[in-house]
Amino acid sequence: MHQLMAATMEQVIEDIRQIQKNARDKNDTTRRRWPMIVLRSPKVDRPEICRWPTNRGHFPIAPGAAAVDPEHPDHVKLLEPG
Repeated sequence: MHQLMAATMEQVIEDIRQIQKNARDKNDTTRRRWPMIVLRSPKVDRPEICRWPTNRGHFPIAPGAAAVDPEHPDHVKLLEPG
């Protein structure tokens, strides 16, 4: 996931720089569509890996983000595609 996001960011930044260069060098005032990133990250529905506390012994209705930190390195695999 991290490498894919980094590659996407690099491409978007390059696209923005090209739009800006074209506008400055050629005095192009055309309104361009700017690149946009839509992040679709998987949510988890297992209370043992979520980072919020349960409420009075009940698991929240909506799924949430997994706790991915040095204490939970195995949760990274949950966010990887496939």
